[in-house]
Amino acid sequence: SVFLDVSARLVPLGAFGPGTFDERGFLGTAFHPDYANNGLLYTYTSEPTAGPADFSTIPAGSTPNHQAVILEWSNPDPCNPASVVDPASARELLRIDEPQFNHNGGALNFGPDGMLYIALGDGGQADDQGVGHVEGGNGQDPSNILGSILRIDPNGSNSANGKYGIPADNPFLGMPGYLAEIFAYGFRNPFRFSFDSLSGEMYIGDVGQNDIEEVSLGVAGGNYGWNI
Repeated sequence: SVFLDVSARLVPLGAFGPGTFDERGFLGTAFHPDYANNGLLYTYTSEPTAGPADFSTIPAGSTPNHQAVILEWSNPDPCNPASVVDPASARELLRIDEPQFNHNGGALNFGPDGMLYIALGDGGQADDQGVGHVEGGNGQDPSNILGSILRIDPNGSNSANGKYGIPADNPFLGMPGYLAEIFAYGFRNPFRFSFDSLSGEMYIGDVGQNDIEEVSLGVAGGNYGWNI
């Protein structure tokens, strides 16, 4: 049976025409650690541009390819196998302009600390250059949400948009020139990551360019080098 259908929210898929390659779509989902009681889950979707984003690198006169959207959903009776997500329960936490169709990251996971971690690529194209890429690249700009892994509290409200919390122990909180939501940065396309169920260590898969793929240990405040 269908538990949740987000297809109507997505951009038309097929970057080079219907049925062709794409890196957009329904890219991630995570169930709240207390899902059995609160019924909350979270999704990452690639959606058409619909109003102002919470974060954008798009210069005036240009338009984003799409927007990355993090949503919270609710299952009204989570311990009932027949119960499904209420489609009217969608609550938007975060909306981000994406310059190109590729390098979207997309993984969502709750860490052992109960915080929600979100993977974002550098915005697309190649070499972290072009429209929507700052001088020196999004990945090496810690004031820039792209090319990073975020750490947020979905139950909080001290973010700029008031829709989520920024944990007090985030590595860059209160540092000038650094985005407080960032846990680690310097990524090209960290499309998947996970937490070891025994040790709690974080493992990140980051897509390289042409020559090298990378699996890294996630460290708070780490700079993982792209595009250097």
